[in-house]
Amino acid sequence: MSSYKNIVMVIADSLRYDTVWGNSQQLLPFLNKHSMKFHQAYSAGCWTLPATASIFTGFLPHEHQATTRTRTELRKDRPTIAEKLAQLGFNTIQLTANTVTTHIFNLDRGFHRTEKAWQWHDTSKIPLLNFVLLMSKRRMRKKVMQGDFIGGKMSEDIKAGQVWFHSFCNMQLNRAREILTQNTEKNKKTFLFINLMETHFPYHISPKFKALSRTTYAKLCEIRSLFHLVNQTWLSSGKRFIPPEMLQTIRRRQQLAWKRIAPMIDSFAEYLSEYFPETLFIFLSDHGDNFGDENWWYHFSNVTEAGNRVPLFIDAAGEIQGIDIDTPISTQQLYEYIIQSAELPIGKIAITNFLKLPPCLQSFWYDMKGKTLPQYRHDQFAFIHENQRFIHRENQWYVSDTTRFNSAAAKDEIIQGNPIQDLSYSADHRKFLLNTYKGFSQFSQSI
Repeated sequence: MSSYKNIVMVIADSLRYDTVWGNSQQLLPFLNKHSMKFHQAYSAGCWTLPATASIFTGFLPHEHQATTRTRTELRKDRPTIAEKLAQLGFNTIQLTANTVTTHIFNLDRGFHRTEKAWQWHDTSKIPLLNFVLLMSKRRMRKKVMQGDFIGGKMSEDIKAGQVWFHSFCNMQLNRAREILTQNTEKNKKTFLFINLMETHFPYHISPKFKALSRTTYAKLCEIRSLFHLVNQTWLSSGKRFIPPEMLQTIRRRQQLAWKRIAPMIDSFAEYLSEYFPETLFIFLSDHGDNFGDENWWYHFSNVTEAGNRVPLFIDAAGEIQGIDIDTPISTQQLYEYIIQSAELPIGKIAITNFLKLPPCLQSFWYDMKGKTLPQYRHDQFAFIHENQRFIHRENQWYVSDTTRFNSAAAKDEIIQGNPIQDLSYSADHRKFLLNTYKGFSQFSQSI
């Protein structure tokens, strides 16, 4: 049997693991029946840039160096998935609703074409919305003050901001169908990477933005809370502007957003299976999100169960399907799995071959232009061992239990000693963890 003719990866940005489970039975009937479902999949980073860069390169954040603190372009000495697949004859196309995956950080490297969802929408007739977009984020407010808006240099930022106010999921998946059909007619192999923003802030509970709260006052509180969430104001002020009940409203927003797009994703997976059977289909999120869990907000600078544990479904012809896998895996390991799946005949490569090393998680504190308070200026290293997560933060090791459905139940507890040295590992595992931790520490100290 030949290798895969199509490889399709769909990422629902910021989607929490426990938002998906245990609703997958009714919301993802096809994938639940036909895919491998991973219950201990972890992202290497907790923001789109480091997490996606790890998937694209197979490197951990300290290795590819595109992190929350550095915010630099991807290292050029490691071929990306798109570059490798292009060398193997695939037509590589990215359909994205997130600016982070584009040329800004060089994450579009290797794609023959990147199609941006916001370029499909006309924003010229909604000037008030444009103004709201401008003032909603510090980066845009700064550009306005510098005169970029007056000088006409803000058009791309304005258009890109539409992903906060409009849902593009259906258009993106329909566009994917068109591309696959066209390439199949031309006998072209296709690699499609699709980033969906519906489950990312501000969480699209409808085709156009709307508040979830009912009363006018509650709606204003909700919008105010979303403003503080996206601007991470607590990192520079130390004040928690979002009340606990509003954190639950925000969490509910993502749950409703997922409930809205899940049938679209499941239908798309079924469509691929029927019309393009020699397709490797992967659905996951790049990282999770936090709504007050474990005393953290958002996901820029933390290593938590909610922020790093992600849903992962793989529908692969020739693999065992419809099964649950509880062995820990890092999504960065998809790099080698995808490349080998493109090179070898279908059925000759198994994802279980990549379940050998413990997943490592890394985060770097979020620099608010020098205004981040000292208590939030620490980087974190973590790894998963069996059903526990071990975290190193501020010269202290912590441990917490991993949980299948309720990430809020995971609480960090201080432990003595060094788990890398103290736990029972094979020589290869111990060497891997020691080298990884050493590399992380050296990089952390260098930036």
